[in-house]
Formats: sequence, C-alpha cells, structure tokens
Amino acid sequence: MIMGECSLHRTSQGMGWGMEDRPVALGIQVAVGPAADDAEIAEATLQLRRELLDLDVDAVELQRAGEPPPGTRAVDLAALGALIVTIAQSALLPDVLAAARAWVSRSQSRSIKLGLGGDVLELTGVSSAEQRRLADEWLRRQEGR
Repeated sequence: MIMGECSLHRTSQGMGWGMEDRPVALGIQVAVGPAADDAEIAEATLQLRRELLDLDVDAVELQRAGEPPPGTRAVDLAALGALIVTIAQSALLPDVLAAARAWVSRSQSRSIKLGLGGDVLELTGVSSAEQRRLADEWLRRQEGR
C-alpha cells in the first residue's frame, strides 16, 4: 500500500441499513507501516479497540482467523489487525468513522480499511480535508442503503 493514497470503492452489493436501525457489523483492518512486526500491529489494533469501546457501540471484537491447526491447544486464532465493530444505531457510524480517522491521523504510516456490506473505505496518510470528503461520501452511501 502506498502511503498518501486514499480510496473509496464498493466491492459488492450488500445489504446496508436503511431507515430502520438494526445491528450491523463493521469490519476494520488496520496497518501501521511496512516495517511493523506482529507485536506492533497487535498493540495498535488494541489501542484502536479501546478507543472504539469508549463510544456507545455494542461490541468491538478481534476478528477471528478461523479454527486453530489440529493438535494445537489454541481455542481460536485472531486475525492480525482486524476488528469487528457491532453497531445497533446508525447514528453511531459517524462517531466510529471519526475515531478511525483520528487514529489514522496520529501517524503517517498508519492506514485503515472500513468495510460495511461490501462497501470499503480506505484511509491512509492523506490530508484531513480529503479524508473528510471521502468519509462523508462513504457515510452518505451507507445512509442510502
């Protein structure tokens, strides 16, 4: 991923939420730079998780990577840098997005992908005005689904 780029794209048509609020799962994938090791990625992910839990979301869980290999004692494997945020009120989506943007803005090497119903917003080291424009466009699409 090249820093300084920002993209917004729909990867598939999915069910969004319309006028009626119902719980949705927002996927978040964080990156902290090409030289980051697993421990740095895990710490950054947990930092973002703590910030998101300060909001009135229903849950912020580490995304599971699947079943552990046969013969191991591990119960579950977490996907590195991945979170699932459960939101029951659509009014909270802008707050979650604002927290994610603030997290990205603290380091030029950070980037984040937010996915909801196949619609993905990717923010990296771009100007704050550009991030706001793309975030606002993404939010408008979510409201119209």
